[in-house]
Amino acid sequence: MTKLNSVSDAIIRSIESGALREGDRLPSEGELAAIHGVSVGTIQKALIRLTHSGLITREQGRGTFVSGTRVAPADVRYLRFRDEDGNELPSYVHARSVKRIKRKGPWSDFLEGDGYVRIERVINVGGRFDLYSEFWLREEDFAQLGGLDREALEKNLRELIGQRLSLPTLRVDQWIRFGPAPAIAARELGLDAESPAFIMEMRGYTLRDQPLYYQSVYAAPFTERLMIVREKSS
Repeated sequence: MTKLNSVSDAIIRSIESGALREGDRLPSEGELAAIHGVSVGTIQKALIRLTHSGLITREQGRGTFVSGTRVAPADVRYLRFRDEDGNELPSYVHARSVKRIKRKGPWSDFLEGDGYVRIERVINVGGRFDLYSEFWLREEDFAQLGGLDREALEKNLRELIGQRLSLPTLRVDQWIRFGPAPAIAARELGLDAESPAFIMEMRGYTLRDQPLYYQSVYAAPFTERLMIVREKSS
């Protein structure tokens, strides 16, 4: 594990265990460097990473604080990873926005219909890297879900649809490729506009093989060797 990952993991563990609570101020960069035995530059990179992931906030002239959002491993069973030592990396989901959209795209080709809702989320994997996710539903299906607060949006959306609409996900087709990411995904992942990103596209089907949802997941290049944890069938 790199020094950067080690520092990020240590701060995340402190938040998860309750040693650092919502609103708590973290030690200064110099103090953190001394605590972890690394350079101030490494601490700055770790704090930037955790800030981007929504786990902490940095306020000019005041310091760095544990974020006010709920910090707990999210229930994202279809994107789970282990590191080379076999340790499962927790995923932290942060809902960015929910938008109703009329324009067409691969989501409309699959879902059909006239209007769609796009749920944008950032999924941080073990404090090490981010995934940007766009989850598309038909507008009428989203309306039937009822009001969704932030906590609901940061849970497993497939299970939420199954529970509230009685529409289980029975099959998922997946494709992977490299290509330019949309501007918003590039911005969230810190990519240049034309830089290639890893792209995974998923199409979920429900009863009678009917289209249920469309999802795209984007990732910037990363060097770690990770194992994908397969979801167990019930």
